[in-house]
Order: sequence, then C-alpha cells, then structure tokens
Amino acid sequence: MTIKERILLDLAEIESSRLLYQIFEFVHLIKKNIRPEEGNIEEVLAFAGSLPDEDAVQMQKDISEEFGKIEGE
Repeated sequence: MTIKERILLDLAEIESSRLLYQIFEFVHLIKKNIRPEEGNIEEVLAFAGSLPDEDAVQMQKDISEEFGKIEGE
C-alpha cells in the first residue's frame, strides 16, 4: 500500500468536519510552499532580454574557446 493510499484511508476514518478543515488548510499551505518541478524558471526568465545580443554572443564565444577543448589531447 502506498503512502498516499494510507493517508486516504486515514482521512476516510475522520468524522470531525473541523479536523478535516484543518487538514485541508494544512495541505493547501504545503502546496503553496512547494516549488514547481521546473525549478526556478520564472526567476530566471525575469532576466530575459537584460543582456544585449552582442554581449551574449561574445560570452558564448569566450566560453566555447576557454572550455570547449580538453587540454593534453
């Protein structure tokens, strides 16, 4: 039996609407604090367009030149 199934069984046994409402609020509080699986996409996209294209191209070129080769081979 999965943990989700066990939780559902436990919830089914609770008859107090007040207690169920507290559990409901708790679950929603937890859901608000869970980061989406995509990570921090919104935070990263906030910087979109803040770097001029010419600078971005130069950075890509520099990174490729510095880290695109393995020394000694």
